[in-house]
Amino acid sequence: MNYLIIGGGIAGTTTADELRKIDSDAAITIISNEKHPLYSRVILPHYITGKVPRERVFLKTTEWYTDNNIDLVFDEVVSLDTTTKTVTGSNSNYEYDKLLIAGGGIVNKLSFPGSEEILHFQTIDDADKILDLLVKHANDETKPRVGIIGGGFIAMEFAEFFGEENYETQIFLRKDRFFSGSFDDNCSQILENHLAKWQIKTHKHTEIESYVDGIAKLSDGTELELDAIAAGVGLSSNFQWAADAGIEVNKGIVCNEFLETNVPDVYTAGDCAEFFDTMSKQHVRIGNWMNALMQSRLLAKNMTGEKNAFELVSSYSTKVMGLDIVSIGVTNAAKADEIVERPSDDGHMLIFGKNGVAVGATLVNQTKERARITKLIKERTPISNI
Repeated sequence: MNYLIIGGGIAGTTTADELRKIDSDAAITIISNEKHPLYSRVILPHYITGKVPRERVFLKTTEWYTDNNIDLVFDEVVSLDTTTKTVTGSNSNYEYDKLLIAGGGIVNKLSFPGSEEILHFQTIDDADKILDLLVKHANDETKPRVGIIGGGFIAMEFAEFFGEENYETQIFLRKDRFFSGSFDDNCSQILENHLAKWQIKTHKHTEIESYVDGIAKLSDGTELELDAIAAGVGLSSNFQWAADAGIEVNKGIVCNEFLETNVPDVYTAGDCAEFFDTMSKQHVRIGNWMNALMQSRLLAKNMTGEKNAFELVSSYSTKVMGLDIVSIGVTNAAKADEIVERPSDDGHMLIFGKNGVAVGATLVNQTKERARITKLIKERTPISNI
């Protein structure tokens, strides 16, 4: 059996590892567009803040691939022919019996004058650039002035990096709140007030229209002098080469609960998978490490003949200057039938319901409730009982 895996991240590499454990004779090839063996995106913030050295970010060595008879090639996918079962890359062609698309997410790039100077945070190369900035200004008498575009998890990582260094930081939100898809006004206000305590200013309904010679021009006409701009405006997994090959693509690669696409012998997993969630009865795309890891462990079994439905209440968390933010399960407010609020003196909780049961939750400064809420979602607790 010839297995071809597009994507060298946690989903692709874990699937390859599990396939090798099941089938010692199979041919397994990983195509990666990053010229690195597997590394932990979860550890990258700790690398940037100096808590771990760069070498500890890597989870696999090049020798590991050789020892496990897994071919790791660095190439960029150009096209796919599902009839001949051939993937065309920039450097070579690759045949397969079964194909896994685990290409992760593509950083959404902004397109205004000077946007090529913006810092992003997706890869270890991005992390190196962020660290270079922090080191460059480490001994400045006057703290740098920086801007952050976006109000989601990646934007909050930047807020933590710059806040810890006491940079003069300003955040620009295109809409009226942080985490616009999963926060209500109360959650957003708690976060905004908390950031203000660290002298991090929030601009709502504001976009940067250009960044030239260190001057950022805002949509309201204001001009700000900034030493750097960072952005966290989401990921896309809309791979055109997959769509051209007849694979159903929406915001991600669409698949069923078994992680099978609409094309035989083509599977998907990880951040790029828009899978059918058996709990909320809808297609969702969840971009976190736990989700990718558990999908790939199950998928290896499915690719070798089993038929297992993926079911997991995954979660993701971050800490912004001491404030905990946790997302559990499916937290898309636009697709929820009902949202239950649970305010407290020091935080806020939102529980999302779909088809009468709890399917997700957002917790702000309510970390102690994480395990309990996760259990309620796993047990398909009626939203009316919470």
